[in-house]
Amino acid sequence: MNGLYLIAHKVSGEPAFDVATQMECPLCHGAGCYECDDLGYWWIIPTSGHRAYPYHYWPWDELACDSGINECVFDPIPIQLGDMPHDLTDHYHTTAAPRKSLLAALGLTKPRPQPPIIRRI
Repeated sequence: MNGLYLIAHKVSGEPAFDVATQMECPLCHGAGCYECDDLGYWWIIPTSGHRAYPYHYWPWDELACDSGINECVFDPIPIQLGDMPHDLTDHYHTTAAPRKSLLAALGLTKPRPQPPIIRRI
């Protein structure tokens, strides 16, 4: 699974473009599972190593001219992009949960304050 793609994905709640590649799912090794949505691969942004969740993608080779400074060998495909799905997983998704104190997690209670010690000089 090589090759680069231009992807449209959700970053901090907003649509964004990035360059990504596909990586074989490390859980199912290409067979398809819940983690890869039965695709057999993950989308990875190679410059950061982060996982991406694109809602649209285009093969990089089909987007622009390969080299020829003034001439294109083929006609690049136009980018047509629909609306971003509302429930799309965010690139920087967080799983925020209510915080639980360490004392409560350990089943302990906070000790009562002790009266001050009066010292004689």
